Amino acid sequence: MSKKQITQNSIAVLAAFLAVCGINFLYQIRGTSTMLSNSVTAMLMFGAFTYVGVQFLKKAVNARLLVYGAAGGMMFAAFAAWGFSLNYTDTIWNPQVFPAFAALSPFFTICVSAGLRVLAGVSEKKASVKTGTEGIQQKNGAMEAEETDGLTGVHMSEADGPIAYFIAYSFPVRKFYWFCFAVLFLSWIPVLLASWPGIFSYDCGWQLAAVADHAWTAHHPILHTAMLWLTRQLGRALTGSNQAGAFIYSLLQMVILSALYADVCLYLRQKKAPKWLWVGALVFLGFHPVNSLMALCATKDSIFTAVFAVFVVQLLRMAEYPEIFFASGRRQILFCVNVFFLYAFRNNGLHTFLFCIPFLLWAFRRYWKKMLLLCVICLGLYGIYTGPVYSALGIQPGDAREMCSVLMQSAARVYNLDYQGLTQEQKEGILAMIDEEGLNTYMSRFADPVKAYFHGSEFAENPTPFLKTWVSVGMTHKKMYIDSFLAGTFGYWYPGNSIEETDKGKDYFEYDCKEFRADVDVTMESKIPVLSEFYRKIGNEASFQKAPVIAATFNLGFYTWLWLFTILVLLYARQWKQLIVMAPFTGYFLTNLLGPVVKMRYHYPFIACMPLMLYLLWRVYKEKKSQAETDF
Repeated sequence: MSKKQITQNSIAVLAAFLAVCGINFLYQIRGTSTMLSNSVTAMLMFGAFTYVGVQFLKKAVNARLLVYGAAGGMMFAAFAAWGFSLNYTDTIWNPQVFPAFAALSPFFTICVSAGLRVLAGVSEKKASVKTGTEGIQQKNGAMEAEETDGLTGVHMSEADGPIAYFIAYSFPVRKFYWFCFAVLFLSWIPVLLASWPGIFSYDCGWQLAAVADHAWTAHHPILHTAMLWLTRQLGRALTGSNQAGAFIYSLLQMVILSALYADVCLYLRQKKAPKWLWVGALVFLGFHPVNSLMALCATKDSIFTAVFAVFVVQLLRMAEYPEIFFASGRRQILFCVNVFFLYAFRNNGLHTFLFCIPFLLWAFRRYWKKMLLLCVICLGLYGIYTGPVYSALGIQPGDAREMCSVLMQSAARVYNLDYQGLTQEQKEGILAMIDEEGLNTYMSRFADPVKAYFHGSEFAENPTPFLKTWVSVGMTHKKMYIDSFLAGTFGYWYPGNSIEETDKGKDYFEYDCKEFRADVDVTMESKIPVLSEFYRKIGNEASFQKAPVIAATFNLGFYTWLWLFTILVLLYARQWKQLIVMAPFTGYFLTNLLGPVVKMRYHYPFIACMPLMLYLLWRVYKEKKSQAETDF
């Protein structure tokens, strides 16, 4: 063994040892320091971590790869350490957090660097390609077995699998789209029967009651509220019951989601994605419990997410063929319509689009005048929608408190945890905007109790006094403010057990029909009780946590890490134009961080768009591999 190999192996062993120590530091945060360090599990983990490090260091590591790997590794190590500490101690300032971060960072760096090299670093080394008589014979044999794919014009072989071959060869574009539509719609029929007439939880009651009381506000998207009300009225006209209206809404939402998600599946197939990806996307969107439940949940987030996914597909198409997009009036009209529905189904859809505008202008700077015009049109539609349309319908603006969750939570945290450390002036400043009863109901991960007692209208009229108090308190309680923000958001970026325990169980998804008021209530009357119980346990008891690996596909932090890793891969691969696709994710994620609570439905766009993120990773890998083979 050479001196270089000894050095590389020593680094791998050290990184593995530190990683096991880092995990043990995390255990110490919850007071179980010897659970891991004295176990066989620790030795197995050490061996596995060492193997990963040795395999990675067998190949040369350049400075650029190390920089990107270290950036990602330190970020993920920080998320792991902070999230674990918040989950058990509600603070990141535990003395074991920094040692855990420092110990985990080297191994996380190795893992991220390995992923970057595999996916985006193929061109940096000579690609291994088959040569000689054997390679030529195999290539000729594959060409003889190929058939033209009527969908994309590419070649498909029966070696790709009988199902993939049959679908690709037998279905042209329109038929393939309707095939995906039918699969998605039919896959949700059992869920409809299990939750009959649908899942009317979360804000449905409030939305319907607001219309019934002639007190519409912009707190909830009025287009979604109108859909709920009109289908309810139609059901009452036909049968005289709320149940029929709920059933009609459920069918309508299933149709909308099937139509939009089918476009996602079609795009993947048109772009020659591997069969495991486009078939997997169809199965995932149709049958994964999260997608099945959201397809039947009458919350604004369901339709918004499908619109969001189509918006991402539009950006992908624009980035690939900008000249075609900007030469087509029809495509540009569809873009504006897509953006309109983006903010029509969620209020923060506007902020998501606003965040995208600078990136759109940069990515399509060759067509910047047309792109700017499209942005102006989209914003003009928003102005008309929230101006004349709102006025005609008598829609009142939403309460300013919805934008102040971070402010009120941090003030309430200090008020509860360090009351004596506040001056009399600071106490009065806080109490002038938040009732003491609300401050006493403070919960670190849930802002609604405090929000209910926040004087939103007064803040909107004159925010300066409270903001001055908030800044003054923050200057002497910086750590508490940081803890407050992270405690209210860590469920989005920590891939561990961050699901809240409530009186009703584990709050992952509200699988019920809330009782709000007799004139708007819907009663769940399951036609398949066994299946209904299965979904109830997933939503209200988080039963999926009993299934290792599968549980990760329900975890919000998992999808955030996938999104962040995708950004790293695109940056490392210098896929600058493709980064435009990450802009809506980033803008939407930032608005979620300002929200009152972590909920699966708020993070649902990241879950439903997982196939598109995997497609971006696969595409980078394919392009780099093709480049390497060409260079060779």
